[in-house]
Amino acid sequence: MAILGTREVIIDGQAIPYILKRSVRARYVRLEVRPETGLIVVIPRFYRPEQIPDLLREKLRWVSANLKKYERIKRLTRDRVLQGGDTVPYLGREMEVVTRPSNGNGDSVNVEENRLVVSLKAESNRLDQALEQWYRVRVAQLIPEKAERLSADMGLTYGRLSIRGQKTCWGSCSRKGNISFNWKLIMAPEAVIEYVIIHELAHLKELNHSNMFWQLVSKYCPEWREHKKWLKEHAVELTAQIP
Repeated sequence: MAILGTREVIIDGQAIPYILKRSVRARYVRLEVRPETGLIVVIPRFYRPEQIPDLLREKLRWVSANLKKYERIKRLTRDRVLQGGDTVPYLGREMEVVTRPSNGNGDSVNVEENRLVVSLKAESNRLDQALEQWYRVRVAQLIPEKAERLSADMGLTYGRLSIRGQKTCWGSCSRKGNISFNWKLIMAPEAVIEYVIIHELAHLKELNHSNMFWQLVSKYCPEWREHKKWLKEHAVELTAQIP
């Protein structure tokens, strides 16, 4: 994919900067908004850049809404300093963070009713790092277990499963059959986590979002619309929880 540079278009008095990329594999224009880069416009091989202002004018509402959403993520992440007494989500529940000195050699996290009790080494002052490490361990246990069961139910086989820290998506499926998931899914309710797993497993059969794809998702997750809506409504909060 070739980067053609940073450009700007003025629409209704609003300046919209964007990064322009050309992809020989793309069939259609693709708009992406990422917290670290802002708006990205990916165009196919023969698409003329002169057409982009008209396209962005048509998509102005979507572009503006997503730019505001990710600006909020950046602001929340930049300003947030996690400390004892705060609450963080875990499997859809709001948990109070309680800190204690560690009696052992390292940091640890334990669930006690509606609290996450974080034991920190005396020299450690990175509560967010201790929680992130614990979240990653928990999600690395939970998702493979669910993926194995759900893939068997769906009669599908995947390749490699990985847990990552994606900025803009909850899961992905490659053409080679490898699937990956965002570690922050551990903050969502289990039903929502299962929806995301089913979504990516369905891509093993339908690598698109066609009607056939959604029919397959619906067969194994009838409430997928509700779970998809939950993720959309809570995306900013989940993304900004731990910088």
